[in-house]
Amino acid sequence: MKRAFLVAFCILLLCGLLLAMNAGTVIAAYAGYTTSSYQAAAAPTYDGVWTTSTEWNDGAQSTISANAVFRNKWSAADDFSAVWEHFVIELLNDNTNDTGDYWQIIYDGTANGGTAPQSDDIRIDVVGHTNAGIKVYQGTGTGWNQITPSAGQVQMSNSISSSPTSSTAHWVVEIRIEKLSLALQQDPWIRVAAYDASNSAAGVQAWPPTSQDVPSNYGVNTAVLGPIPEGLSLAVVVLLSSFIVLVGSYYFRKRSKQEIWVQ
Repeated sequence: MKRAFLVAFCILLLCGLLLAMNAGTVIAAYAGYTTSSYQAAAAPTYDGVWTTSTEWNDGAQSTISANAVFRNKWSAADDFSAVWEHFVIELLNDNTNDTGDYWQIIYDGTANGGTAPQSDDIRIDVVGHTNAGIKVYQGTGTGWNQITPSAGQVQMSNSISSSPTSSTAHWVVEIRIEKLSLALQQDPWIRVAAYDASNSAAGVQAWPPTSQDVPSNYGVNTAVLGPIPEGLSLAVVVLLSSFIVLVGSYYFRKRSKQEIWVQ
């Protein structure tokens, strides 16, 4: 069962890679906002800082605003019983500890859009700067309903520190989300936001700069099998395609010989 799931997941990720290669055919949920979630070369350490100067280099960087950026990448358990997406969000001009500060990641879990949050949409808020401020919501069709996350679904750590992004101390938050238990597909649409209560005039800074309540206006987030490359090429796709086909052929052939069928 686990092997069949692994093969299926690899095929789905390959589809994501093909979409990333052919950006012209990708229809962004909100025009101009697309990012890729590459496979992590190493899972980050959740301590709220860049533990090393290269800890997040394997994540593609996206610009939220002139003063805010995020990076994301994914990793999985050896048997793919869990798939995590990792985010680091940096608010470059904020070094004040306000209880009204918040970070937010929203998923349109099946990338089906809509004018209001639906049951496949998951919103994660981190209010203030403690794990007690983690709030998870699910769409209801008209709005959001707070739900209780299970252990390990959402993990967060943050600090005021410098980083390779900026030598000036600023808020850095690391967030880990377990996607399978939240029923999030491999290529969901997302919205990433940050708010500095000490600079309320700046308002909510968001990628894309749209309402949290309209999934059709989120950005495209494509999972890619393999680490972030110098540049994607047809050769890379062909190589990965061949590998996945060989892996799938091996496992299905082996299962056929053993007469084990997945219902």
